Amino acid sequence: MVKKSFGYYCYVCGHQNKITPDIPKAPEMKKHQVECSNCHDKTHILVTSCPKCDEGVKYFLSDLDFPEEVRRLAQAYVGLIKGIKDSLAGYIEEFDVPLPKRWSVSLDCTCGNTYTAEIPLPYALG
Repeated sequence: MVKKSFGYYCYVCGHQNKITPDIPKAPEMKKHQVECSNCHDKTHILVTSCPKCDEGVKYFLSDLDFPEEVRRLAQAYVGLIKGIKDSLAGYIEEFDVPLPKRWSVSLDCTCGNTYTAEIPLPYALG
């Protein structure tokens, strides 16, 4: 893991905060909850770094817990597909819907490397 310090501006009060999160190399992403030192508003940050050079740090700030929201939506989709599959049992012999195993984003680094960062998704149709 890489440790880098960088600043972000609070969405609520505009105060610049400095953070030094643990940053994994892509394709892994890590979620941190950060708190503004001025107004104590909490937000989420999702970070990853270039697997080639460690310098290219990418982060996403959101009031939502983005990985958890992606997982919840994926779980709802998996449940919906499972319900359809179960309701068709006896009518059709085989029902197969391809489901993604991860949410991914393509990123570019200043070193010239293009890489992908990913969040694993629930996958269980049984």
